[in-house]
Amino acid sequence: MVVTTQSTGRLINDWTFLDGSDAEIVREGKTVVRGIIDGVTEDGSIIWVRDNIGYRRLYERCEHYEVWVSRGHAALNFQVAKTGA
Repeated sequence: MVVTTQSTGRLINDWTFLDGSDAEIVREGKTVVRGIIDGVTEDGSIIWVRDNIGYRRLYERCEHYEVWVSRGHAALNFQVAKTGA
């Protein structure tokens, strides 16, 4: 697992595409857990995170949790294609 910190990572506001990502969960500026996101609701309001010892917990956006991922996270590196003629 890649260790991500707020200083080396990127804050993610759209949680919908994070399933399977290594992430750091932060609340009120403090790291709560680091682990792999192994579930995301369709609307991205809830994630499940499994830490490195296998403990799994649910985190809700409405409870002011933040998700930080490595700046090199593949899902963050994309190109927008032009459509049309």
